[in-house]
Amino acid sequence: MSSNFYIFLIAAFATAGVIIRPFKIQEAIWATTGAILLLLFGLISFQAAWTGIGKGLDVYLFLIGMMSLAESARREGLFDWLASHAIKLSAGSTTKLFLLIYLVGTVVTIFMSNDATAAM
Repeated sequence: MSSNFYIFLIAAFATAGVIIRPFKIQEAIWATTGAILLLLFGLISFQAAWTGIGKGLDVYLFLIGMMSLAESARREGLFDWLASHAIKLSAGSTTKLFLLIYLVGTVVTIFMSNDATAAM
């Protein structure tokens, strides 16, 4: 069998591990194990691995920044504050509360999540 077959096989198992998380093993372990196996079996070179890492560096830094921003917002209570204002503005109406929470979720997604998606 060709080396491409083994590359795809290892990539498929690593991806499945990241998505399914069998044995509750963290996603990073599955991804890192897949990368290490590719290197150990000589399916990719160290130079190719470093080139791949280097090409994604700007994306990694951007995602770290977005995660830091989201965590800072959570720690400072931004999401709790937004939810409490939605409750106050709903004035006891479940329909208004649903719409306001949906609107808050949409606005947060626009500013937090879509930037990360666009970067990828």
